[in-house]
Amino acid sequence: MRVVLLTAIGTILLMHWGCAAIRTSEAQQVDSLLAAAGFKMLPADTPEKAEMLNSLPPLKLQYRVKDGNPLYFYADPYNCKCVYTGDQAAYDRYAKLAQEAAIAEEEQQAAFINEEAAMEMNSWDWLGGPWGWW
Repeated sequence: MRVVLLTAIGTILLMHWGCAAIRTSEAQQVDSLLAAAGFKMLPADTPEKAEMLNSLPPLKLQYRVKDGNPLYFYADPYNCKCVYTGDQAAYDRYAKLAQEAAIAEEEQQAAFINEEAAMEMNSWDWLGGPWGWW
C-alpha cells in the first residue's frame, strides 16, 4: 500500500514540475516577444505589487481601457515575476512578431518532418524496397 501511495505522490510531483517547466518556457518566449514589441516590464518588487501580480490571470494577454485608450497587460508570475504593459502600437507589433514566430516554428517543424521522412525512405534501400521483394 505504501508503494502505491509513494508512486502516486511521485507521479503527481513529476507532473507538477513538468507543468511548471512548460509554463516557464512559455513565459520566456512570450516575455521576449513582448519586450521586443515595446511592452514595458513592471517588476513585482513590493508586497503590494506581488499581491496584484498574483491576482491577475497568469500568462494571458489581457485588455482594458484606461483613460479612453486601450491598455494591454500580461502577468508572468513564473519567469520574471512581473507584468508587461503596452499600448495599441505595442500590441500591434507583438501580434506581428507572434505571427512571424508561429510561421517560423511551423517551417522548422515541416523541415524536421521532411528530414525524418527522407531518412526513413533511405533506410528501406538495404531491404530492396519497402517490402523487400524488389
